[in-house]
Amino acid sequence: MTLNIFSHERMVMDRTSDKAHESEHPDPIRDFHTRIAAMASLFSYLFLKQCCHFVVLTTSLVLLASCVRGPEVPSQFDANIKAAEDVNQLKMLETQLTVTPEKAALHPDYQVIDNIAVPYVPEYRMGPGDVLEIVYHLRYEKTADEYRLEVQDRISINLPFHPQYSSSVLVRSDGKITVPLIGELPAESKTPMELTADLNREYGKYLREPAVTVSLEAFNVKIDELKKAITTAARGQSKIAPISPDGRISFPVIGGMHVQGFTVAQVEKLINESYAKQVRNLNCTLILLEIHNPKLYVLGEVQRPGAYDIGSVPNVLNALTLAGGFLRSGELEEIAVFRNEGLERPISFKVNIKTALKAGISLTNIKLKPGDIVYVPKTRLDERNDTIEKIFTRGIWAVLPFSASLSAGYSLNPLIGPPDVR
Repeated sequence: MTLNIFSHERMVMDRTSDKAHESEHPDPIRDFHTRIAAMASLFSYLFLKQCCHFVVLTTSLVLLASCVRGPEVPSQFDANIKAAEDVNQLKMLETQLTVTPEKAALHPDYQVIDNIAVPYVPEYRMGPGDVLEIVYHLRYEKTADEYRLEVQDRISINLPFHPQYSSSVLVRSDGKITVPLIGELPAESKTPMELTADLNREYGKYLREPAVTVSLEAFNVKIDELKKAITTAARGQSKIAPISPDGRISFPVIGGMHVQGFTVAQVEKLINESYAKQVRNLNCTLILLEIHNPKLYVLGEVQRPGAYDIGSVPNVLNALTLAGGFLRSGELEEIAVFRNEGLERPISFKVNIKTALKAGISLTNIKLKPGDIVYVPKTRLDERNDTIEKIFTRGIWAVLPFSASLSAGYSLNPLIGPPDVR
């Protein structure tokens, strides 16, 4: 008798003996056990066969991938240290490449100061958050230039033979004065002698020999206002001025000024030129008290992603080092840098750190700038792993209301059957 495990019927090979056997020992439970055991044996065989094929194929692919190497990158290392002689050769190479004042004159990254070659450091350009101190120096020494009247100066006009026309007037904001009999007369930017000549000419139209004299009662009023504004600070005749988020600073008398993107020397020159139009005998010195370095940002597959000061991160490799190094899941052949500072439109470029490190290529010439974003992407394998995890681990299996498992096993006892008890 042969069992057909895919149906509920038996295939009868010997109908006569089968009927005789059934008539003698009818046992449906044993027949059911036999069928179940045969099905389990078949499924286990098929399942194990497919698993073996899968394991062999996967192992073969892994071994093949480990044996296959990418294209060889030509080495650019300057030395290969294996013995003591190689160390001496390295020292000789360093001596040959040492930047001297003569070499620095031809090298764009170096400059000569006091006959010493030092790396060229670009001037710092100020930005929001930086704090400046403006120190005011008032000069009281004698100058060859005659004093010229300013707005808010008070002058005394005296007519000794006609005292009824004498007066004390203030130079208005429009630069004019008002005097008896004549009316309005321009006075701002004139010397006392020039104003006296004008008054004598105008009064001479009405009076015989007016003999006008002009004297200063109050002058340099803007300096007095400036003193009051700057001496309120605890540091004396100076003012502490932080740069606002819009890149501007407010100054006494001259008002606000845009300073973001300028160097200290440039801002100092602008301040003195602006004050020279308003206040005489004044010189300002600018001191940079606090520097809030512009930031760059390191994101992606690094240990500590975040913002870092541009002053301590001159190139891409240093940026990755400050961020704690890259993770094993980082794709070092396609590190992306995004830049938008001072450009008409944003640009981006890729840096192959892996090839550079293997070949000994220096990346110091790739300087980072304020606002740069350095992004280390994931490898393609890790991206696929994340996709599988999102779909299955966090997706399908997470929303199922139950957990299921499939197992297959068999025993030889059902094939033999239970002991025959009579």
